[in-house]
Formats: sequence, C-alpha cells, structure tokens
Amino acid sequence: MGTWMRNAVRKKKQFYIEQLVRFGLADDRDRFEEWTMAELRREYERFYPAHTIEGGRRHGQTSARTGQTHH
Repeated sequence: MGTWMRNAVRKKKQFYIEQLVRFGLADDRDRFEEWTMAELRREYERFYPAHTIEGGRRHGQTSARTGQTHH
C-alpha cells in the first residue's frame, strides 16, 4: 500500500475514533485503536444513521463491542 493510501486510511480511522469518543462510547481513544476500520465504521453507522443508506432508529441502540446504550 502506498504512502498516500496509508495516510488516507489512517485519517479515516482517526475520524471514526474521534466520533465514537464524542458519542461517549469510551473515555479513551486507545480502546478504539485496536479495532479494525470495518468495526469502527459499523459502530459509527449504528450511532449516526443519517450517513448510512439504511438510516434507522438512532435512540436506544446498543453498541455490540461496548455494550453501552446510546441516548
């Protein structure tokens, strides 16, 4: 993978991590650093369905990895 692609992937991963921390799913970023890009994206889409194709209910969903409910 080229440098440009690695940087793009790293930036996208950081975006997802920042959003998930902002949603209150974890107090520290280190927990999310271990997750794959697919896991981060899935969690992000669970709590921000406006950016998904399916949409869906936003409130009352529980995170599969953290077990926390989003309010």
